[in-house]
Amino acid sequence: MRNEARNLRADGRRRGNSRRIKSVILLFYFIVFMALFMIALHIRIIYAQLTDMQNTLKRIEVLQYGTNIYNGSDFEEIDYVSSVGVVNVGKPVQRTSSQILERLSELGQNNPGIEIIYNNYSQYPKNLLAALANNPEMADFAVGYTNGEKIAAGELTSLEKKQDCPLFLQWDPRWGYQPYGTDNIGLAGCGPTCMSMVLFYLTRDEKLTPDRIAAYSMENGYYVEGTGTAWALMEDISNLYNINVTKPRMSERAMKSVLDNGGIIICAMGEGDFTVSGHFIVIYGYDAKGFKVNDPNCVARSSKRWTFDELEPQVRNIWGYEKKW
Repeated sequence: MRNEARNLRADGRRRGNSRRIKSVILLFYFIVFMALFMIALHIRIIYAQLTDMQNTLKRIEVLQYGTNIYNGSDFEEIDYVSSVGVVNVGKPVQRTSSQILERLSELGQNNPGIEIIYNNYSQYPKNLLAALANNPEMADFAVGYTNGEKIAAGELTSLEKKQDCPLFLQWDPRWGYQPYGTDNIGLAGCGPTCMSMVLFYLTRDEKLTPDRIAAYSMENGYYVEGTGTAWALMEDISNLYNINVTKPRMSERAMKSVLDNGGIIICAMGEGDFTVSGHFIVIYGYDAKGFKVNDPNCVARSSKRWTFDELEPQVRNIWGYEKKW
């Protein structure tokens, strides 16, 4: 009996020790887990802080670029979009050199500026002459190409600041003459100009003008020689400004959903009504007549409504932008 009692007490002590050991092991695992959790949490916080710091530095970098050199008292406000007037702009056409000159001769009969350019065509690059042949709206820009006055103010007008989504023209003299790769913004800067419209619409930051976005694009490898602006710019730069970018389905319902949520759209366009090669446009709203488009290359095309059936066959890519709430 005594041996049995001693054995029972020994078994009890062993079970107690085993439970204590298990408790210690569980406590150890819990402490290790909590330590790892806290380390991971701190790493995540540090990563978020570093990302935020990096974005802040990138935003500062954007503001270092551009040609915004005049103060408010020096800047003469001109409503450049309205000053273009009503011009008949047809569908873009790929022309030979002789066909370009033939078209400019025809346009010059009613436009003294284009007549001057036609009579002195050897002083102008072929891509400028080709662009003018397709879009006589840019006659003043083309005339100014050779006059040497290519320093732009780069500021928005009071009227533009009051509009939800003002039309920025890539060949506006405020920034159009500024270099963009081997060309200038006026001839190749549709991408940065569209991105500028989107950023102003969502942030109301009037400093994010096309010249600054174009310079940022070049300095960070988004300009591709012979092609223009890489599609990656449309996604990457929005992250600097707390903006969500999505790739909505190419459907009328999906596009309207982005716009109904207060968002805005950029489309990369292929050959058709807007371009003979590649182009970017902004879609900022819609009504019963169709979608509201800001074409950075054309006032006339920005003044009409476009149905989904007109746009859909020409769209090569699409991005939707909304504020992060």
